[in-house]
Parts: sequence; structure tokens; C-alpha cells
Amino acid sequence: MKFKLFTLFLLLFVTGLRAQVQYTTESPRIDDINDADVSIKRVELTDQYTVIYMKFEAPQLPRSLGKSWPFPIPAPNGGGQGGSIESTNNIGFQPTSRLYVNQGERSYKFIRAENIPGETRRRVKPGERVDFVAYFERIDPGYTTFDLFECRDSKGYICFNFWGVHIINPPRKDKYSQRTPKAPTPVPPKPQQPRYKPRTTPGLGAPEEAPKPTEPVQPQDAPAPVAVAINGTTRDAKTKQPIVATVTYRLLSGAEASGDEPADSIRSSSPTGNYKIAIERRGVYAVTASAKGYFSQSDTLATNRIDVNRDFNLVPIEAGAKITLKNIYFNISQYNLKPESFPELDRLVTVMQSNPALQIRLEGHTDTVGEFDANVELSRNRVNEVKRYLVSKGISAGRIETVGYGPSRPINTNKSLKERAENRRVEMVIVKI
Repeated sequence: MKFKLFTLFLLLFVTGLRAQVQYTTESPRIDDINDADVSIKRVELTDQYTVIYMKFEAPQLPRSLGKSWPFPIPAPNGGGQGGSIESTNNIGFQPTSRLYVNQGERSYKFIRAENIPGETRRRVKPGERVDFVAYFERIDPGYTTFDLFECRDSKGYICFNFWGVHIINPPRKDKYSQRTPKAPTPVPPKPQQPRYKPRTTPGLGAPEEAPKPTEPVQPQDAPAPVAVAINGTTRDAKTKQPIVATVTYRLLSGAEASGDEPADSIRSSSPTGNYKIAIERRGVYAVTASAKGYFSQSDTLATNRIDVNRDFNLVPIEAGAKITLKNIYFNISQYNLKPESFPELDRLVTVMQSNPALQIRLEGHTDTVGEFDANVELSRNRVNEVKRYLVSKGISAGRIETVGYGPSRPINTNKSLKERAENRRVEMVIVKI
């Protein structure tokens, strides 16, 4: 009986850990990964935990060691190189693992793991797949990118470390910030009956003057919530002069978002190019500015308690112009386009359909991590994949050139995680218009 009660308690405990999922990110975008054999399939945020679902596939051949961290990380068990981990044929998950946000500003402790041992190691066969789950402390609302540090690489062992894991985790919303409390309905006082003086002589006593009913107290109106807006200016990126553009916006996520909100749009004013979007429901918005003769520009903006300012500098469609295609995503060290890339590429398809004589060149770039030749080949494959997508939408292949530069043309020092992400890009050059 005691065993049954303990089993029931354990089942309820585990069920409670998985309950109350607030946000789920399927196949999150990851900026960089230490070991290509492990991947993150899903991240769930509950009221208490950050739950990370991972998959490990044992390689057929030995692997090379992983990458270093851009900020100091404490080694597990006080060791300088990750303790006594020895063999690539064994897997485990260090209990000293941590999640870090904002370049190590805050960290979150490891709670427990399922289907993978901690201190002890599990031997795996070549080609074997292991699905496991790791529980960490709940990442504070508002942090939408984290790094997972399991341990430091040691001789013959690669740690399960991830850089730049992008998740859905909007800021906590003040539940009273947008609601005006209802004024209580005034209840009029009951009329008082006149009182009578006691008899002093035969007959009825004369009634006293009845008191006047008191006026009901009118409740004061509660202050209205502070208005929030997204505003800015639309300009010509070349001349820096204001232009009139259409600014389209759509609520992506938030406490009052259903996930399929319709888009709305406004026009920036002439001649200032200023625009203002009044926000009624706060959350994360997708905003796109477009104008005839220009390439559109998009951004994702979070609204909370203060106004958000975002200027859009639109690049004119003319020979020699170059723009970086934002929101183009690939799997780590692969050239398969992620579905999140399709809206941006569909906008490019629309531009090329509207300008039949337009010819472009797609230029692929990577960061400096890894072998030079492999990065060049990866960048070439990625722009060819973008070209294949455009051709599948009806654009002639003869209108699109491709070239892969790999890591040879960085736009920064490539030292931090943010700079690495900036160097991994696809640029488009107008060849003919």
C-alpha cells in the first residue's frame, strides 16, 4: 500500500511539473550549437519551469571538439575542463548546467532531467537516438533568447551547449494596466420615517420635521490607462528625405492575442513621413513599411507601457542598390530554409513580379567559426536554396545570380554572439532594373 501511495504521489508530482504550460516554442531558432548531434525540439515555459525537449543521435564517426564561450562560465564540479568526462560513446547531462540570458547577466539553475543520467553516464551505440528532457528554473518574462551551458569541453567529450536559443516569452503584463474598474452602482439610502414626540396632552403628538434624504456620493472615475503607440518616420535610405509609405501592422502574441489576428495599415503623412499606430492591445507586433519604387522593410516590435519608436529607411529599387534580406532563417550548419523565411521571400517575389525587368544577385555570408572552405560552400548552398524558392514561385532563374562569400566579408569583429548572427546573412544586389 505504501508503494502504491508513493507511486501515485510521484505521478501527480510529475504531472504537476508539466501542467500550466504558458508558452511553447516548437523547433526554436538557434544561432549556434556546440554539438551537431544534439538538437532542441521544443521549449515549454510553465509558471515554474523552463522545460527543454532535446534529441541526441550518436554519430557513426568520432567528432571534433566544440566551440568556446564569449563570456566566463564556471566549470562543473570546480574543474577547469568539465570534470572527469571521458568518452564520446557515453552521454549524460551535468547537474551543474545553467541557462544564461543577456550575455551572462542572469542565470537559471538546472532542476532535473528525464531519460538521460546525470553524474553517471549512459553508453550509446553508433547511430542510436536518445530523446530526453531537461528542467530548469523559469526564465523571467521578457527574455526571448537564452544560452544553454552544460559544461566545458574536455578531451574526447563535447558538451551540449547552445548559443542564442530564440523562444516565445513576452514580458509580464500588468493585468490592471489596461482595464478601468467598474464604478459601483450607488444604492440610495432608505427614506427615514418621521418620528413622533411622546404624548403630553390628549391627542397625537406633532411630528418632527423629517430629515432630508442625503445625496448619494458619486464615485470618481478611475484614471484611464496610459495610451501607447508605435511611431516613427519613413525615409528614402539614399537621400534621407521623408517619403509617404504604407505601414502594415499585426498583433503576433500577447495576453489578448489569438494567434491569427488580421493585419491593419496606415499611411505615413506627407511631407514629413511621420506615422503613428495607436496600440489598443499590447503585445508583440509585426510591422512592415512599403512604398512604390522601394523595397519593403519589416521588424518585430514589443509594446508594453511606453511608446516604441521605429524609423524605416527604405532602399530604392535601382541598379547597384544592396539590401540585407531580414528574417531569412536556416537550420544550424545546413541550407534548408525554415518556414519563418517564407513571408520575407514572398515580399521579394511580389517586388520582382511588379518589376519584370528586375535582375538581382544573391550573396551569401557566414561567420568565421569553422573551416573556411566549408563555410564558403555553405553560403553558396544557402543562396541557391533561396533562388530555388523564388523560382518555385514563378520567377525566371535567368533573373537571379548567386555567389557565396563564406566568412570572407564580415561586417564586424565577429567576436560576440550578436556579431556572429549579423555576419550570417543573405544580401541582395540589384543588377538591372
